[in-house]
Amino acid sequence: KVLEKGFKGIKEEIEQQMERHDEKGEKDYCKSMIIAIEGTKRFAERYAEEAEKIAKGEKNEQRKKELLEIARICKKVPWEPAETFHEALQSVWFTHMLDMAAESYPGPGLSHGRFDQYMYPYYKKDIDEGRLTKEFAKELLECFWIKHNYAYDFMGFVGVKQGITSGFGQLMTLGGITKGGEDAVNELTWLLLDVIDDMNMLEPKRNIRISKKTSDKFLMRVCESIRKTQGSAFLLNFDENAIKGLLWEGLSEEDAIDYGVVGCLENTAQGKDRSGTVDVNPNLAKPVELVLNNGRDMLTGKLVTSKTGRPEEFLSYEEFEEAYFEQLDQCLEKALENASKADEIRAKYEPTPYLSSLIEGCAEKGKDVRNGGPVYNFITVEGVGIATAADSLAAVKKFVYDDKQISMEELIEAIKNNFEGKENLRRMLSTKAPKYGNDDDYVDSIARNISRHWTEEVFTRTSPYTGRRFRGGYLSWNYFIDFAPLTAATPDGRLRGTYLSNGIQPVQGKDKKGPTAVIRSAGKLGLETAPNGASQVIAFSSASLKDEEHLEKFASLLRAYGEVGGTALQINMIDPGTLKDAQKKPEEYENLLVRVTGYNAYFTVLGKEIQDEIIARESHAV
Repeated sequence: KVLEKGFKGIKEEIEQQMERHDEKGEKDYCKSMIIAIEGTKRFAERYAEEAEKIAKGEKNEQRKKELLEIARICKKVPWEPAETFHEALQSVWFTHMLDMAAESYPGPGLSHGRFDQYMYPYYKKDIDEGRLTKEFAKELLECFWIKHNYAYDFMGFVGVKQGITSGFGQLMTLGGITKGGEDAVNELTWLLLDVIDDMNMLEPKRNIRISKKTSDKFLMRVCESIRKTQGSAFLLNFDENAIKGLLWEGLSEEDAIDYGVVGCLENTAQGKDRSGTVDVNPNLAKPVELVLNNGRDMLTGKLVTSKTGRPEEFLSYEEFEEAYFEQLDQCLEKALENASKADEIRAKYEPTPYLSSLIEGCAEKGKDVRNGGPVYNFITVEGVGIATAADSLAAVKKFVYDDKQISMEELIEAIKNNFEGKENLRRMLSTKAPKYGNDDDYVDSIARNISRHWTEEVFTRTSPYTGRRFRGGYLSWNYFIDFAPLTAATPDGRLRGTYLSNGIQPVQGKDKKGPTAVIRSAGKLGLETAPNGASQVIAFSSASLKDEEHLEKFASLLRAYGEVGGTALQINMIDPGTLKDAQKKPEEYENLLVRVTGYNAYFTVLGKEIQDEIIARESHAV
């Protein structure tokens, strides 16, 4: 929109919309958007003035020429429409900078959308008309890459040193399909992969959309780039499944096909939505504890939900599962109630007129992007601990009800005491019960039931003040760590304080049948009801992609992930030995990138608890 019309054109559109509004509040809000975007002209002009000032004292004629060209461009964009690739790139950066300034708080998910699609016409026109060479375009893009990382020079650590240092989640989406359903990869997409290889930096984060139309040649090139960058730079999205979820939540086919990814992995209608990132994070394992203790928290003894009955009196697994879902619904009710209050506060007291000027629907409605302005309005609900919950229910089903090897009384007593004096029981639960991530329908069907239940339930709810609809997904962020001490021991053999499962990954160390089994389990979840996206990080040994044969096997695995129903895959490809060495000698590994959950981070700035979790991940071969 900015590239095609400039902020000048956007201002004119808002003025026209303002005339249509009768409500004073709607007119006033349109005025606020106009005030915000008028500042973009003066902002860019200051850069032009500085470039001219430097040029006056520059003795190198080539550099002086560059500075004067920079000044010319900054006088033009983003106020006026861009006409060249250089102008378009500068316009995108100015627009992005100002958005970061307007929304400067940890993790807002300020992303570029389908960068290769809207930038390609400028690239192709300049190349065809001889104004631009591929080499200079690459140089400009590499400068663009560097600029994204300046913000981190001034950031402090957040929370438990999660490594995002107030991260902005500057994600860029490449590839996918066109609105006509054809392969969207173009010459600029290929060039951007070269830039990614050369500039293996924290930002911008890279999302590659893969579809059935993606060529084998391009997929192999992506695999090569994953090998070069140790995987952490990439989020891989699988179009058929992501689009299916977006259609399920109500997007038009055109908007669903043209989706971009924001923040970590959140699928979003480009320019028509501001879905939050990590808004609500229900602990899916906690209801197991509440069933076992009849609604009371085992740590505090407080009644936190209503009683669902003494589990010792449940005659069947179905009764136990029904109680689990009842407790889960009550936990969701409390979480969504709190989220709705937060949503109302943000809508009332944290308007963002600059961002609203860029999102379709806001000027038309005279409403802020946080107050129901966009065409689509969602609040994300990210389930945490799905595998821990499924494994726990599977253990109860197998050992208490099916095999009758232990009594419910014995299990409850052991869990209340964190398995103290019951190590043999804990070991049996941990090693002999079916585990999600091994292509075992016994437990995978339970995981699917949990997933479908809670995601369908939250989608029936809206935030009362703004009308924004809740939608499900799986991005554990670092809550799988934070929730660990607050969640009692679980029937899968987990001790209190041990991390919950992350995203839709298996419980740590429980995937014993290789990556194919892992992705098959994930595919059974029915992820169309989690349209926000579902984070899965799989670790591979660095030898997995050592030659062409292994690259082809890896490419086949990626194809398979899309075929079974996966939506978002992230790769770590670093040996545990290297990571352990980096813990001991961080100064020698300052640029070592890893994938944490939905985001990547420099390994050495992570807290030790997260470093240890990454090291412990099962490393697969292909």
